[in-house]
Amino acid sequence: MGSLALIGIVALTSLGAYVAARRCLGLRRDTLPAAIGETLECVGLAAIFLALNLAVGVALVFGVRILSGRFISVYGLSDITVVVLSLLQAFFLQSWRRSR
Repeated sequence: MGSLALIGIVALTSLGAYVAARRCLGLRRDTLPAAIGETLECVGLAAIFLALNLAVGVALVFGVRILSGRFISVYGLSDITVVVLSLLQAFFLQSWRRSR
């Protein structure tokens, strides 16, 4: 599936979510910029967590290599799970910040 098709799918589901939020949930349009800003903050936090997770992972791999003398691949850190867990860390921190 091409990138353009993927963007179209995401645009359609976003439009559907907007319509549903306005009609079914009663959300106001004037609060949308604040929600977008909070989302961008969360994406930024996720990027920071991803960079930290990768840096710590690489440091641990090199540390184990040095201490044990055995080869351990860094490629294990390229798993999508690292990205997903970084997003979860960001969501958690953002929710915690919002709760105070």
